[in-house]
Amino acid sequence: MPDTTQEPASETSLGRPAASVEDPRVGISTISFRHRTVQDALRIIAELGATEVDLGAIPAVVDHVPVPFTGDPASYVEALQHHGLHGGAVNSDVGDLNDPALAPERLTHVASGLADLAAAVGGTLIVPCGRSSWEPFQDEETDLQVIAGNLRLLARICADRGVRLQVELLHHLRYVHSVERAQKVLDVVGEEIFGLLFDVSHIVASGDDPIAWLRSCAPRVERVHLRDAVPGDLNLGIGRGQVDFASVISALEAARFTGTYILELETHDIAEEDREDDAARSRAEILRLLARNHR
Repeated sequence: MPDTTQEPASETSLGRPAASVEDPRVGISTISFRHRTVQDALRIIAELGATEVDLGAIPAVVDHVPVPFTGDPASYVEALQHHGLHGGAVNSDVGDLNDPALAPERLTHVASGLADLAAAVGGTLIVPCGRSSWEPFQDEETDLQVIAGNLRLLARICADRGVRLQVELLHHLRYVHSVERAQKVLDVVGEEIFGLLFDVSHIVASGDDPIAWLRSCAPRVERVHLRDAVPGDLNLGIGRGQVDFASVISALEAARFTGTYILELETHDIAEEDREDDAARSRAEILRLLARNHR
């Protein structure tokens, strides 16, 4: 692997600094260290050289941010500042957005505290799209309309706080589990409502092609989550699955993607004591690929 630390940063043709070992565009989610406390996760992320962080607020995965969130956002702001980090997003689960029984009052209650936290740390609010089942509550058309209504409500909650709503639209384990179904949501709900979070592991785990989907959805992509996968398994470390990271990054950079690449390393194929070293290896590889695109 080339030593990118010896390559000086330079301006790209798009007026953006070329990637380097200190490239702020490659951040890390606290979900990568979900078995550690949030304080430990932030310390590790800072030591790895990242500056942008996704705060995990997904009850089934991590409790770094409790849901519903009723705490003091200032405590997270202080923790981030202590480690020299920027809160890029609060990655949350606010409920099953295709559930017709999810009352607007309940959704508003859960989302408001998380949006308040996102506003305080200067980040976006990320939500998934539908329950943990590929089956609809009613039928596909009705469920998609319920999702669209709930996304519009979430967008208003976020807008009231100056926060951008981003949606992890395609999620291998949830209702919107395929490119076909995800594209239907994009067709119904405009970009003024939400930005697309593009998670390559979920796309590959679902048996879809991230490069093919990028041809149509690239203008909507505002954030990218990186982890490896094979069809049916989305919890693999970078380089240990079938994701073609070089092609994905090249396609995004060619489409003038200006957002952040976030390592969300909820991997199940390494020992816990090796997690920090593996995250460092993964970040170095993504930095190398970004640098290669801007030579």
